[in-house]
Amino acid sequence: MDTSELDARVELFSSMLLCCHDLYLWQYDSGWHLIKSNCPHEAAVNNLFTLLRGDDSIRQFPNENDLPILMSNEIGMLWILQPRLEGGEMVRSYVLGPVFLDTVSTKSLEAQLSHRGMTAALREQARQFFNGVPVISLNRVFEYAIMLHHCVTGGQVGVNDLRYDDSKLNRTTPEPEENVSAHGTYEAEREMLRIVREGDIANFRAHMDRISVTGRMGKLSRDDALRQMKNAVITCLVLFSRAAMEGGLDPEVSYTLSDRYFQSIEACRSVPDLMEIALPMQEDYIRRVHQCRTGGLSQPIQALCDYIDLHLEEPLDLVSLAQRSGYAEYYLSRKFKKETGLAPSDYIRKKRLERAAHLLRSTQEDIREIGARLQFCSQSHFSDSFRKQYGVTPSAYRSGCNA
Repeated sequence: MDTSELDARVELFSSMLLCCHDLYLWQYDSGWHLIKSNCPHEAAVNNLFTLLRGDDSIRQFPNENDLPILMSNEIGMLWILQPRLEGGEMVRSYVLGPVFLDTVSTKSLEAQLSHRGMTAALREQARQFFNGVPVISLNRVFEYAIMLHHCVTGGQVGVNDLRYDDSKLNRTTPEPEENVSAHGTYEAEREMLRIVREGDIANFRAHMDRISVTGRMGKLSRDDALRQMKNAVITCLVLFSRAAMEGGLDPEVSYTLSDRYFQSIEACRSVPDLMEIALPMQEDYIRRVHQCRTGGLSQPIQALCDYIDLHLEEPLDLVSLAQRSGYAEYYLSRKFKKETGLAPSDYIRKKRLERAAHLLRSTQEDIREIGARLQFCSQSHFSDSFRKQYGVTPSAYRSGCNA
């Protein structure tokens, strides 16, 4: 797309936005100098906007790709950053915003302005600025981010492709829009539960993109945005857990998963953290039901495999597994190997090493602690077992992942 075509597309997009909201689109060069915007008081608003937005955090945000980024500040304002890359380098940035996701109290704004040490004149200018900032639902922000990306790059992304900074998105929450059912589309919810119940992996991603943009939720907490989002995810967790059991997932496995996800949800400190949990949580239930239906394992062996997967950090042996299954140890060992291709002890070790590999890739936890957590009796035993399965030591594996 040449520059003239891009400018025409951006001009049309920004003018269409102004038909609905006082929502401004700002264009910056690679050095973060303002090129132009559709704001009628461009210079004054940009100076204040720059102060409130925090350009340092924008400059430091990695731009290894051109996916949209949702960013916010302590006041709860949010904006969308869409980079334009050429040869892997950012040549221009498009910033859409700011918006509020919810009405913000005057008292809260005053506290934030005072904290920033603004003069009385600048605080008054800020108050007038805040009065003009539109309040838009998070779902609508998602839509605008997807449209801005298409406008600038010509590409298409979904809600799951959006990136987030270490923002204060948890300070605000979307309100249900007028003339829209506060509790979302009943048919969409039924379809989501069908997907879980049937383990329908093929249609999961497409449906989640659709419901993430068009769905709505009611007020689940009073004046606590993070609690609102936690309650929403917990509600989904309960529904998914029940739907998975209806689809054939062992109830004990489903309840154990539910307990663990509940603890993870409660430990979250921001909305982006919750977003990082919500999608994998749903996909986890769907994949487990899919495995139950298509894995070719008998129900007792599938239940044992699920149990093992959920208790890899606890002692596991043939005696306890036989007691759980109701089979004699010898019979269970033969049946388990016939269906999975591995003896129970080999299966447990394989799954523990897979979990270890995941922890090595995704955390900085001490390698000795990972081995101990996963019930390896010594560091040398852990290292030798890991090398046999992956061909390298745990430390070499981690180094390769970070290279």
